Amino acid sequence: MAKNILRDLLGCKRKVITAEDIQEAVANRFHLKISDLKSKRRTKTLVYPRQIAMFLCRDLTDASFPEIGRDFGGKDHTTIIHACKQMKKSQETDATLRATLENLKEEISKA
Repeated sequence: MAKNILRDLLGCKRKVITAEDIQEAVANRFHLKISDLKSKRRTKTLVYPRQIAMFLCRDLTDASFPEIGRDFGGKDHTTIIHACKQMKKSQETDATLRATLENLKEEISKA
């Protein structure tokens, strides 16, 4: 609350996070190209980072499922829904995934 009040008084603006910001951070973390995240290929090395990026887009932006799908090479909205459900479910048992998501969120918001 104090941060919000100070931000208003000092005129600091919060950075608007875009799907491109998220894709760049995830691609860098997993040593991929952004075009790999948008591709139609479904290898395990691409699916996991892509699902992370989709989940973060849903979590950190105001984009709808269809908008996120368009940002990922025209994926169907149901693909985004599935990715979000998978990540939410996996977070419950996978501490490594939780740490990765937290690190990515921190990195994205600082950039």
